[in-house]
Amino acid sequence: MWTFFNYSSILTNMQKVRFAKSLDTSLEGSLMPLDNEEPSKTAVVAPTPKRAPTPLRQAAPIDRDQKAVAEAAKRYQERTPAFEYQISSRDGGVMGLAPLHLDAAGHLLRELDVFGTSSVDFSRHSIGRIAAVMKDRREDIPSQINLNAGVAAVAGIAPRNETEAMLATQMVGTHEVAMEMLTRAKMATDPGQIERYGTLATKLLRTYTAQIEALAKVRRGGEQNVTVKHVHVYEGGQAIVGNVTTGKAGGHFDNGTQAHALTGTAALALSDGGSMLRQDQGRDAVPVAGGEWEGPVPDARRRPRQRRAKG
Repeated sequence: MWTFFNYSSILTNMQKVRFAKSLDTSLEGSLMPLDNEEPSKTAVVAPTPKRAPTPLRQAAPIDRDQKAVAEAAKRYQERTPAFEYQISSRDGGVMGLAPLHLDAAGHLLRELDVFGTSSVDFSRHSIGRIAAVMKDRREDIPSQINLNAGVAAVAGIAPRNETEAMLATQMVGTHEVAMEMLTRAKMATDPGQIERYGTLATKLLRTYTAQIEALAKVRRGGEQNVTVKHVHVYEGGQAIVGNVTTGKAGGHFDNGTQAHALTGTAALALSDGGSMLRQDQGRDAVPVAGGEWEGPVPDARRRPRQRRAKG
């Protein structure tokens, strides 16, 4: 069920309040002594009227806007409803939480599902951690908006177990503090403060990226899958199907007992059937260096070595 608000009337009321405040502000300091009277006697000078703010002009949505709104409404309906709390009490720095509806048992089940656990103690402890990092510095308890924003971030990560829930909670805290450092760096005027806050924000954002990579690694079980999109094997060629592992560090690749040179039909796999490089009959032959002679090129196959007996 969609609820539409009359934003025009809301804006009009806001403008009236602002105009009344501007008149009250203009009245302050308008009491000044007259030239022929004692300083204790004052008279009211009429304030200079101020122009009312120009009302906003909002055009009707065009077809593209209406289409985008319809698509957004469809995606909104397909999403899972947000899991939220309402803060029931703030006595003595202790935060009391209550569900937004009367189904307390269903709300508790959704809480456990959000944090990927069956332990109520674990979920409540995680909520306390989120509340501690989402509250402002001058507050003992976070606002309901900030608390639900942090819980919504964890729900978006959708942890499947306690390990992923702890990592998701850390990601919420890292992101919140990183944005705080970015805000301080932007509002600072001292170059030293800008550099200090900017450096902290950079480190936190790198940590956040590392946490995302760690979460992805945990979810795929530590394995790394490499997908080959295109494999071209020509006639007479050979292809390796399976896992290829590298050897020691430094770029060394151990091909086992594979020969260096191809033999048989595989040797012609990359050949188009034409002749190889030969002497150009139309030009003079390249002179042969002294001490050299023509002969067959040795095969590139490894020669088996005889191991020497020890001793």
